[in-house]
This record gives sequence, C-alpha cells and structure tokens, in this order.
Amino acid sequence: MFKRVLTVLVLAAATLTTGTATAHADKTYNGEGDQVVRISATKTPGLLKFSHNGESNFIVWAVNQRGKKQDLLANTIGDYKGTVLYNSTAGNAIAALEIKADGAWTARFKPVTKARCWCAGTIRGEGDQVLKLSPTRGLHTVRAAHNGESNFIVHGYTRIGSYGDLLFNKIGTYKGSALLSTGTRLVTVKADGAWTLTRR
Repeated sequence: MFKRVLTVLVLAAATLTTGTATAHADKTYNGEGDQVVRISATKTPGLLKFSHNGESNFIVWAVNQRGKKQDLLANTIGDYKGTVLYNSTAGNAIAALEIKADGAWTARFKPVTKARCWCAGTIRGEGDQVLKLSPTRGLHTVRAAHNGESNFIVHGYTRIGSYGDLLFNKIGTYKGSALLSTGTRLVTVKADGAWTLTRR
C-alpha cells in the first residue's frame, strides 16, 4: 500500500513539473498600444515570437514577480517581427510583459524545442532569431556576416538558462569569426538586417 501511494505521489510530481515547463507553450496574446500582460510566473526558459505593426517605438520588458524589469526582449522602431529567448539567465522568472507600442502587436510563447534548426553548416536569416543545433564537440568556429545599420549581437549557450558566450557585438555591416564553445546547443541573434552564420 505504501509503495502504491509513493508511486502515485511521484507521478503527480512529475506531472506538475511537466505542466510548469510547458505552461506558456503556443499561447498567443494580442493587443494594441501600451499594455502589461500578466502570466503564470515561471523560471523555465522559452521563446517569444513578436510582431508589431506601427511607426514608433516597440519596447518589451520581461518583468519578474517583484515587478522588477529583468530582460529587454525587444527595442525597435516601426514594424517588427522576431523571436527572442526569455529566462536566458539562471534565477530569472518571468511573470509579466511590459509592452510599449503605438500599433497592433502579438506575443506568442513557444517552447525552446521550437527554435529554428541550424541543421546545415550555413544558415541565413533576418532580424532577431533563436537557433538550435546539435551540441558542438572539439574546436569549432562560427563566421558571421551582417548587413544592417544597428546592433548585431550573437550569443551561444552550452546550457539553456545559463549565461551565454558573447560571440559578436557590433554595429552596422560586419564580417568576422569567433570560437564556438564546446557544447554549444543554442544561439541567439539580435539584428536589424540580413545575416549569415557558418560553423566549421
């Protein structure tokens, strides 16, 4: 009897853990103008896919349970489409989004597993994106090209929820290469233009 009760409790705990991990998966919020979107607080990292149809600022902050802004997720002017990583650092717990906008917007929560696959050696994109890849082994480099006017920032993550390696941090048009740490499995790109990444 004791073993049966213990088994039930273990299964219930596992179910609760799974539910928390996917609490915001594929949930979409729509709005217009400035709003605060409250969600069930979670420390689990995930993706947010944004779109904005406007002419002025589009700024999104991740806010924790204490009402403190912790991550600047989007900061652009005019129309915008992009995917970003939230809870990228251990200890972060998103509980709300503070959105500043002059037009209509959408915010869609997605699990990290839905990140775009960096399957081949070279990948091309435009704007903000999150890329997943098989964990690297040994000596690897990444070559980057960016055709834009503003920030081009790329981070590599060996463990989701840990501090990422800053691979590139440039402004405007750029070409260069950097080391890709062993175990890198996720890469985030912040850009205002077209970009290319090639790993070797």
